[in-house]
Amino acid sequence: MQSGIGIHQRVIEEFETMKIRKAGLVRRKLLRLNLSKDEKCLVVDEDYVAQQQTYRDGYQQLLSHLKPDTCCILIFDLCYDTKDYLSKDDLVLILWCPDGASTKKKMQFSTGKTAVKDKLKGFKLDLEVNSLDEIELSILADKLGGSNVVKIEGVPV
Repeated sequence: MQSGIGIHQRVIEEFETMKIRKAGLVRRKLLRLNLSKDEKCLVVDEDYVAQQQTYRDGYQQLLSHLKPDTCCILIFDLCYDTKDYLSKDDLVLILWCPDGASTKKKMQFSTGKTAVKDKLKGFKLDLEVNSLDEIELSILADKLGGSNVVKIEGVPV
C-alpha cells in the first residue's frame, strides 16, 4: 500500500460482517484496531475482544477503549434516534491519538487511518480525536445530523 501500513484480512472480514443487517447474525458493535507486532499492518486488537460483552451502554464501551497514552483506530456501529422517530445505525471511523502518545505512534496511526479509509467503504463519520472532550455526545450528535439527533446509544443528547 502507498501508506506503508497494510490492513490484515481479518479486519476486512470483521468490517464486512459489521455492515450486514440480518436478524440472528451476531456481529460486533465495535472493532478496535492496533498495529501488528512488526508494525506493518493494522490488526484486530484481541486484548479488547472479551470486553465487548461487558457494557450495556455503547457510548461508555466506546470511551473505555480510549486510553490516555495509547493510539488506536476504532470502528463503531453507532445507534442514534432522530426527532422523526427514526432509529439509525451507522459506522463511524475514529482515530484516537491522545496527547500522551508518542509522535511515532501518532504518525503510524494517522497513516493507518488513511489505509483503512482507502480499503474499507461505508463510514458515515470519520473522526480524529485527541481528547475525550472531542467525542462528547453533543459533538457526535452535531456531526450526525445536528439538532435532528435526540439520542445516541439510547442516551439523550
